[in-house]
Amino acid sequence: FEVGGSNYEAPGQLVGDFLAHRPSSTWGSVLPSYKPGVKLTDLATVLPDYAVAAMREALPVFGRKIKGYDMADAVMTGVETRTSSPLRIPRGDDHQSTNTRGLYPAGEGASYAGGILSAGVDGIKVAESLARDISAGWSPNAQA
Repeated sequence: FEVGGSNYEAPGQLVGDFLAHRPSSTWGSVLPSYKPGVKLTDLATVLPDYAVAAMREALPVFGRKIKGYDMADAVMTGVETRTSSPLRIPRGDDHQSTNTRGLYPAGEGASYAGGILSAGVDGIKVAESLARDISAGWSPNAQA
């Protein structure tokens, strides 16, 4: 938040500058689409050293596999944090909401996961419960 200017702009950096270990100061041919905006900076100052090292190693590798992925003026925007929703939608063992039958809360937004992999796993579990309920004749119009 602070690195973005304390005004909800996200910190951003051009890939070429990131790989060259220098902060970005001007845009290239790619302009970010994030609203409310992006403030150019040095993302290495807001990421852990191990992540910066891994990204600097991985970007050129991806660039060899996906043309343009490591384009010098491509924009890297913001940082993603691993946090869950501050609220939880209660659900039972059948993965349905405890107070709204037919609602199957899942993933990060319902606070049942903390990242993309755990959200995917939770989604599979919820989908399996829904499939079991449907195959057993459950209907959202049925009386609880």
